[in-house]
Amino acid sequence: MKFRTLDDYRSFSYPLSVLLLLNSASLDAAIEDELFFDMPIVLSANRLEQRVSEAAVSISVIDRETIEASGARTIPEVLRLIPGMQVGYSGNEFGDEPKYVVAYHGQSDQYSKQMQVLVDGRSIYEPFFGGINWKSVPVNIDDIERIEVSRGPNLATYGSNSFQAAINIITRTAAEDQGSYLRANAGNHDIADLTYRYGNSNGNLDYRVTASTLNDDGLDSGNQFDHPDDTQSNNIDYRLDYQINNSNSISYQGGYGTNSQQADRNHEDLIPTARTIENTQLFQFIKWESVINTENTLLMQYYYNLSDKEDRYSSEPIPAAPFDTFVLDVDADIKSERHNLELTHFITPNESLKLWWGLSAQADQVKSPLYLVSDEKITHEQYRVFANIEWFMNRKNMLNVGGLLEKNDFSKTEFSPRISLTHAFNRKHKVRVGISQAIRNPFIYEALGELSYSQDLTVGGAPSGLTLLENVIRGNIELENEKIISHEIAYFGEFMDASLLFNARLFYDKVSNYIDTLRETDAPPGDPSVILYDDVVLVFRNPIDNATQGLELELDYHIDNTLRLIASGAIININSNSLAMSLSAPQHSFSLFLTKDFNEKYNGSLGYYYVEDFTWTDSRGTGDYNILDIRASRNFRFDKTHGSLSIVLKNLLDDYSDYNANPRNSTSPLVIQNTVAYLDFRLSF
Repeated sequence: MKFRTLDDYRSFSYPLSVLLLLNSASLDAAIEDELFFDMPIVLSANRLEQRVSEAAVSISVIDRETIEASGARTIPEVLRLIPGMQVGYSGNEFGDEPKYVVAYHGQSDQYSKQMQVLVDGRSIYEPFFGGINWKSVPVNIDDIERIEVSRGPNLATYGSNSFQAAINIITRTAAEDQGSYLRANAGNHDIADLTYRYGNSNGNLDYRVTASTLNDDGLDSGNQFDHPDDTQSNNIDYRLDYQINNSNSISYQGGYGTNSQQADRNHEDLIPTARTIENTQLFQFIKWESVINTENTLLMQYYYNLSDKEDRYSSEPIPAAPFDTFVLDVDADIKSERHNLELTHFITPNESLKLWWGLSAQADQVKSPLYLVSDEKITHEQYRVFANIEWFMNRKNMLNVGGLLEKNDFSKTEFSPRISLTHAFNRKHKVRVGISQAIRNPFIYEALGELSYSQDLTVGGAPSGLTLLENVIRGNIELENEKIISHEIAYFGEFMDASLLFNARLFYDKVSNYIDTLRETDAPPGDPSVILYDDVVLVFRNPIDNATQGLELELDYHIDNTLRLIASGAIININSNSLAMSLSAPQHSFSLFLTKDFNEKYNGSLGYYYVEDFTWTDSRGTGDYNILDIRASRNFRFDKTHGSLSIVLKNLLDDYSDYNANPRNSTSPLVIQNTVAYLDFRLSF
């Protein structure tokens, strides 16, 4: 563990010392007004419900109460509460599609390939580039029960992208959302959102349907003019839960979403100055659970994801002296599909031993005329076998051993093991020591992609017989899997009758074979009628090794029945043979989130976030920035109808940029985050 200064050490060691002292017997005896709060229950570590303090991994939980109190319109907004997490919005100066980017421990570009994201256990990562288009995911934030973030590559069951971390978004059951619900937001930046949800039941069948539209004009430029990144998202999703009998149940979910996104560039390039990109996403997800007996449970699930991106445009005029200026007609459409089938068997022979094992098969299909130089579909298959044992050796010690065997079309068969030992000093204080290994296999574009442009040249409008070829990026089928070996020591403590929960995690992660692009000389084509635009091409290689170490702290304190404080902090040090990687995570960051119920009618929240300077790997440094968010709410009730009216103010401090703070072109305007204000109206009836 490294600290830059003595103050760094004191700033993290002093709160830890104070919290340990708070557990003394004298303080416990002084507490007269006892408070009792439920310990968070999580699913993400082992797919079994368990207390977060007994999980084999460090898991942060953002519960429904926190999501509502934040007033957030999108999921990435609340992920700022997770220690070690970076959230940014890419403007994007290169003319690519603007998007939210969420990464853990840095080492990320706008596609954030090293982190898995799931909804109820269904992976929503894009199979072609990686990453998540958060704006077009057809899951409404008001349908979420909680968000579980597993910090570290410890998920032995979720496959190769559970590398740095995994986010599991758990939605509410249909039975929890009965009746009608309406939410409307209106504010500056052309914010105009509307959500309607209806839920009901019929015998053993519970169902709900949610439809929503989210609209805003995105970011501003440094000259306070609107940056052309307006977005409109329309989504509908549904869920049906059917209890067949006492032993069998079926859950069926589906959704359809569209997103119209303006895109622009702020420097001279081939890409046009402005265009609109259309994204469509669809999913179908069915899950069957059968309780055979008290010792055996079977779970089978199948899901289908569709992502269809329409992005066609013509370039700006390109000079090619002595030839005529020409224009490229570009078809950048990308269509991807995923089929996934999985079977899991849970075995509980006694109270001290839990076992589960499973099989999964996955097939991805992608079509992209521009990025694959072909109209044919590319298919990528993966197969997995996984198992886990959780053994309570005695009252104080629990051993967790798991492993994942995975085979895919691009790389050799890999085994990813995990082992951890949790020791309970008593009911309130536990320490876990663990080591795990995970891989990330190349995405389709990294292995097979070939981004190039070609154009027949003319002189005076007549064909010259020559073709201009520009090779930009080239995939590499011989790429090695990225590999991470992670070591951690974690402490979990309960204080003041569990009204205060605190955890600390020391970690050391070693990453090898990190996939990046290298500039290489482009070989001249064999055809003499084809000439190269330049002799440089970016080729995917495995050139980078990283070592990341640090400390993460989390605190959740119910000060009383009306006041709650959630705080987190992280120190991250990255040592790498790449300077960009070494600077890709803020060394210091922390968050504070305070909620208060003043009385039955009024409540509010305050969120503060600090992020030290760091650099996304495809951008420039962000500079230190501070964020202050405030929400004030008035509740009301009329008979069976109840609701709230809130004012939400975000980014109340100085303007900042959390992605492209320093454009590569000195004449380009700075793309910034500034104050956002909107009214949030909610009604349940």
